[in-house]
Amino acid sequence: MNIKVCALALSSILAVACLATAPAEAKKWTVTQRQQALSMEIDKAFRTNQLTLKEADGLKREVIKITNREQKMRSKNGGKLSYEDDNQLEKDLNDVSVKLHKKQLEKRVQ
Repeated sequence: MNIKVCALALSSILAVACLATAPAEAKKWTVTQRQQALSMEIDKAFRTNQLTLKEADGLKREVIKITNREQKMRSKNGGKLSYEDDNQLEKDLNDVSVKLHKKQLEKRVQ
């Protein structure tokens, strides 16, 4: 029994050490991929009753506004986003994501 506990503890330590030494590789998402993922996340939160219809519609409208702004930015720049435009869109998507998570947490607390 004691050997099993030691082996389990050792394997846990090794797993943590491997995770600590592994390079952190963040997934690189395009603005369009983030918009789609955020939209799907809003839909899922609505389906699981973490958002009301009004809340989900409001967040979806914000994502649609960002998508429309992205299209205008691309059309003005030959189909590409400038570095500044990309950063602004990412910031806006982050803001919507934070709002979504706050609303989900509010539902859990109630």
